[in-house]
Amino acid sequence: MKQITFSQYRKIDLMILCLLTALFEGIATYASSSFLWGAQPLALSVSLLMTCISMVRWGALAVLPSLVGAVAYCIASGAAPEQYVIYCLGSIFCLAAVPVLKKLGKENVRAKLFHRVAFLGFAYLVIALGRWLVSLFFELTLGTLVAFLFSPTDLVSLLFALLVFTVLKNTDGMIEDQKTYLFRLERERKEKEQEESQYP
Repeated sequence: MKQITFSQYRKIDLMILCLLTALFEGIATYASSSFLWGAQPLALSVSLLMTCISMVRWGALAVLPSLVGAVAYCIASGAAPEQYVIYCLGSIFCLAAVPVLKKLGKENVRAKLFHRVAFLGFAYLVIALGRWLVSLFFELTLGTLVAFLFSPTDLVSLLFALLVFTVLKNTDGMIEDQKTYLFRLERERKEKEQEESQYP
């Protein structure tokens, strides 16, 4: 069977991440507004979690799941046109977390609680700031920043992201740079073949 290229693997992986983000974000938002008596402040968002996982795996390409999550949220919540602009453009600010992730180190973020909290917390902060900055074009106020930073939905989603990120960190290859992961698998495969050839 023909092996796929690294570029094809990356496209497939990002497509899966985007689809999962859209699916879970849409379901959570729609359920909270339709079946939980409009309890939107208590809704759970997976966008931050999926964005941060994608960033560890693919760096700046994490902007794709971030945008998909924003669109899914807006569609499921019946958002107004200006909300589409605020949430989608604001989500692009997640890219500010890329150099922070590099500085902290992907392996440290996976293995150490402090680094994990710092990374997810910073991503949460810059996305909220981004949405607020975009909202200024619609004459919203400083109070909007407080709403973005401290809404029950976003705070619960941050805690959820930290919890799931921590649980998944021990799943082989999940919270890992994918190029490094594939090189590691190839190295382990060759080492195993070498051992088997020595001891038939």
